[in-house]
Amino acid sequence: MPGRSGTVRCVFVFALSAFWAASSPAQTTSSPPSPEHPAAAQKLTVAVTDENGVAVASARVQLQPPAPTIPLRCGTDFAGRCEFTDLSSGTYELRVEKIGFYAAVQPDVQVGVTANVDVTLSHQQEAREVVDVMESAPAIDQAQISSKEQLTGAEIVDIPYPGSHDYRNSLTFIPGVTPDAFGQPHFAGAETYQTLLLLDGFNVTQPTNGQLVARTSVESFRSIDVTPSREPAEFGKGSGGVLALNTRMGDDHFHLTSTDFTPGLQDIHGISISQWVPIVTMSGPIRKGKMWFIDALDGEYDNNITKQLPSNSDADQLWRVDNLAKLQSNFTTRNIVTVSFLSNYYHDQYAGLSLLQPQPTTPTDAETAYMGSMKDQYYFRGGALLETGFGVNQYSVTLTPQGDAPYIQLAPSPGLNQSSAGNFYLHLNTLARRVQGLANLYLPPHQWHGRHDIKFGTDLDRLNYDAQFLRQPISYLQPGQPPAGQPPEPCPSNASGVPVVPATTCTRYSVFSGGNYSTIYNAEASGYAEDRWLITNRLLVEPGLRFDWDEIIRAALFSPRLAGTYIFDNESNTKLSAGIGIVYDNTALGLIHQPFDGQRTDYFFDPSGCPENLGSSIGNCGSGPIPVPITFTVNRNTLSAPRYLNWSITLEKKLPQAIFLKLEFIEKRGVHGFAYNTLNGVVDGTYLLGNGRDDRYDAFTVSLRHRFLQRYEVFGAYTWSHSHTNQVFDFSVDIPLLSPQLPGPYPWDTPNRFVGYGVLPFFKVPILHKIDLVYSAEARTGLPFLATTDQGEIAPGDPPGTFRLPVYYSVNLQFEKRFHLFGRYWALRGGFDNVTNHGNANLANGIIDPTHRSPTFIDGNGRAFTGRIRYLGKE
Repeated sequence: MPGRSGTVRCVFVFALSAFWAASSPAQTTSSPPSPEHPAAAQKLTVAVTDENGVAVASARVQLQPPAPTIPLRCGTDFAGRCEFTDLSSGTYELRVEKIGFYAAVQPDVQVGVTANVDVTLSHQQEAREVVDVMESAPAIDQAQISSKEQLTGAEIVDIPYPGSHDYRNSLTFIPGVTPDAFGQPHFAGAETYQTLLLLDGFNVTQPTNGQLVARTSVESFRSIDVTPSREPAEFGKGSGGVLALNTRMGDDHFHLTSTDFTPGLQDIHGISISQWVPIVTMSGPIRKGKMWFIDALDGEYDNNITKQLPSNSDADQLWRVDNLAKLQSNFTTRNIVTVSFLSNYYHDQYAGLSLLQPQPTTPTDAETAYMGSMKDQYYFRGGALLETGFGVNQYSVTLTPQGDAPYIQLAPSPGLNQSSAGNFYLHLNTLARRVQGLANLYLPPHQWHGRHDIKFGTDLDRLNYDAQFLRQPISYLQPGQPPAGQPPEPCPSNASGVPVVPATTCTRYSVFSGGNYSTIYNAEASGYAEDRWLITNRLLVEPGLRFDWDEIIRAALFSPRLAGTYIFDNESNTKLSAGIGIVYDNTALGLIHQPFDGQRTDYFFDPSGCPENLGSSIGNCGSGPIPVPITFTVNRNTLSAPRYLNWSITLEKKLPQAIFLKLEFIEKRGVHGFAYNTLNGVVDGTYLLGNGRDDRYDAFTVSLRHRFLQRYEVFGAYTWSHSHTNQVFDFSVDIPLLSPQLPGPYPWDTPNRFVGYGVLPFFKVPILHKIDLVYSAEARTGLPFLATTDQGEIAPGDPPGTFRLPVYYSVNLQFEKRFHLFGRYWALRGGFDNVTNHGNANLANGIIDPTHRSPTFIDGNGRAFTGRIRYLGKE
């Protein structure tokens, strides 16, 4: 590791040790002797649960004796309990708070008469029937050690952004999360498969490529948590951190909400439905106090019309249906069982339809995902908690071409209005599955130089991936082909599929073999132990150790981690958190399976149609074409697990007017990363999976947040980051790139980025009276992209990182009116996405050839009016 990194880590360890040495012994929750309260051996145990009887850990409990005695404080353990000892008899006020819950206050707790107090905290809700509730005061979370960013359920619904019916689009407004050119989010500079995805505590990471494909209604969320650093030992593997999707449960009141229950219309080549994205959510009791349910259904129908195409072939119909069904049953007060099933179905008739990609060249895309789980929680009388669970998730993808005509790629040319012709070349069927069993044991608090909350856990997974690929040849035409007024024609070939020389119209011809049905498996076993050590009421340290093993790498991996947080004042207005740890990446089945995806053979031609050998002319047009086979190889015996050393430090400060400042620095250094590379740097079409990739990620973020008047808030964050690797390419049989690995920024690297959003009370206007203004904004450096020749080689003199898309910025501005009508509560919203109408290029044509000497950009969506109506339930 570089010397600078080692120095910083030493400073971190020294600082943590200094805090430890400077702090007094662990504070107790005993009452100080006073004339009003003489010492007495009274004890009070507080048990905190939510509205469904689930223990609430890390709640702030305050016991206020009569003035002028200072209040006593403690935090709940894993079982939701905390204990005050050595209390004087008398009347106390009890207050319990936690971020995300309404505060609970009991003003007349009789110590000496009552030894146990049960407190119920209710989750904050967007629309509620009960109005006599008290918001928990905005505060710094003293118990949070990990680096965490969160979107609450209300924020996911309130933030305006394009495609607001899909929660994945809201992730853009979390600092450190960057979408790539295809919309997939990347966390802390990592690949998609390097982030652990959890749905209500179960691993639902796509086993093949890690892409975020699980979908559920935006109204089903309690929160979305992103933990890019200082993750506890419970979580791994994933150097990009953890993305936790936390969904809600019904309570003792029946709730029905609905959004966008009417379709939108458009007038393009006639009047038709443009989009319909209905959302219906029902929740409530099956048996009050014992059993509850929630069912969140959302759908989407898009009729995307490209007006530049002929009216009989201008439309792409896309539809999907997602449904989350959950049930919780409290068999006893100490035994809680929760079952859940999420189903996704997606169908796109002409995936990728555009002016450049007409209907015949597109595939039909059909995808499904199913995620089922069952979790059992048992609370022992002594204070221990045993949690066991079982989950199964399955993902399938089918791509089907519109026919079997040859597929033709056209070179960019002036006046050319399409980039491909024929029918799509790839027909695939894939199925990925994960079966998971987990167990976590939370021990009762143990006192030794402070309070220890210790837990152990294990996780066993079985994964498999089934795939079948069938590919047709691809013809790459020379610039200027076809001549004006003539249809594109494929490269001429003989009966054996070998191109005929001279191929005067072609620059490259690709044929494929292999890809037959195949299956690979993996098994994973993990275990961990961690301790939350409250040394004093200001100093909390979390050491942990994790063990991982899988059937492919077959190595025992140990990941020590250490993090801590220190509160500087009694009011908890300033907090410093820091941590360091080893994190290993999971073994992505897609990389291991790549040799079974098929093989590719390329033939290259110069402008006159004579054969070339990897871009070098052989000067003999009479000889036959020279095949360049492209193959991928894996030797499992030589692979090792990618290893990262991550550390971070965070300062949080409560400023005047309840404005919260957060400063954070994250550094990640990875070695032994998975990547395919050429053998000995020779570009001959042979690629071997190895551990040669080394990654560097640095990020500094400053953010400000202000919450006020219950539902209003303003948030803004600026992040400087650097995501770099020594092997930037992800080679595959479907990416025609001929090059050795080169260093450069990752395709989602954005050195400068600002995100912000807010919900603000707006001016009162006639008739409508009070309305709210909601906005979101993003500005960032453009994403990098590659410049290549028309034969798939890196453009000479233009290494990775040379070119970037233009600067991206977008402001989304809407107004919302909430009102009562017919005894119901409604919300009506309207406004504009990308109100500045900035082009915001999201793709680039980086092919450099004699007629196309610089990249061209493809703009994204411009300004667009958007609106929605929501039914929020009874008053």
